Amino acid sequence: MSVASNQQPVVLVCAADNNYAMPLAVTVRSALANFKSDRQLAVFILDGGISKTNKRKIAQSLDSKQVDISWIRLDDALFANLTLNRHLTISSYYRLLLPEILPPEFTKAIYLDSDMVVTDNLNELWNIDIGDYYVLAVRDDVLLNISMCQSLQNYRELGISPDSKYFNSGLLVINIAKWRTENIGNKTLEFIKNNQKYRPNDQDGLNAILADKWGELHPKWNQMPRVYDESFRKDSPFSENVYQELLNHPCIIHFTNTPKPWYAGLRSECQHPKKDLFFKYLDMTAWSGWRDTIWRRLSRKFLKLALVNNSKL
Repeated sequence: MSVASNQQPVVLVCAADNNYAMPLAVTVRSALANFKSDRQLAVFILDGGISKTNKRKIAQSLDSKQVDISWIRLDDALFANLTLNRHLTISSYYRLLLPEILPPEFTKAIYLDSDMVVTDNLNELWNIDIGDYYVLAVRDDVLLNISMCQSLQNYRELGISPDSKYFNSGLLVINIAKWRTENIGNKTLEFIKNNQKYRPNDQDGLNAILADKWGELHPKWNQMPRVYDESFRKDSPFSENVYQELLNHPCIIHFTNTPKPWYAGLRSECQHPKKDLFFKYLDMTAWSGWRDTIWRRLSRKFLKLALVNNSKL
């Protein structure tokens, strides 16, 4: 996409593998449903192996004159030897290479994890001055400071203050121009690879490289579940006014806990008080009417058991 600078769209980037195709569609559909701007919304989907069928369903879900969708497939070999688990897939690392991926005329981008629901206008977030920061983000609700992160216990060796704030990387407004100039993505990947004994993930790496170099957004732009715990209100780093706005008027809801709204376990299901919003926007997509059922859960359980048994043969 080639555009004049005065017609630059709001750039939104999400990443997912095939398991997260449906939640990604919900995240972007919710953003589009609440988007009000004279600008276009340019959506870049970092494709971690989404099937043709699910790509078609995502495209159907986002059919709009106000959105332009671009698919980008990355080489997973670029992310070899990184910390991975069932909650942290290779696609989680894709955002680190955004400056190399996006067209050169784009100097800023909003990145959203694919377990979010947008309830307000991303154009307002886009218009917040990024200044000279590398990124704008929201402080994490569990790891408030660098010293609280187990994977960054060598913070003193790294020259980082224990009181440096730790951000959640699920919502990022990225200064692409500065990342390109200073090669932030590759520096972060190198940090992760060079500190494997501490097992840092992509979020830890970004916090190490960008310590004290990021701008703090109002937490309403990335509402995480701990806000609903009474204990968080007592220990909250926010003023009462900010806390109340975060609790009652979130702009983006981030389902960081498990189980997620869309997939429950056999004995438990998502207890998030805003989970109905996920299904509200799900029903605006090509997955309209889809719900997890006990039969789907049993099927997943038997599939996992079969995979485990086959691996022992």
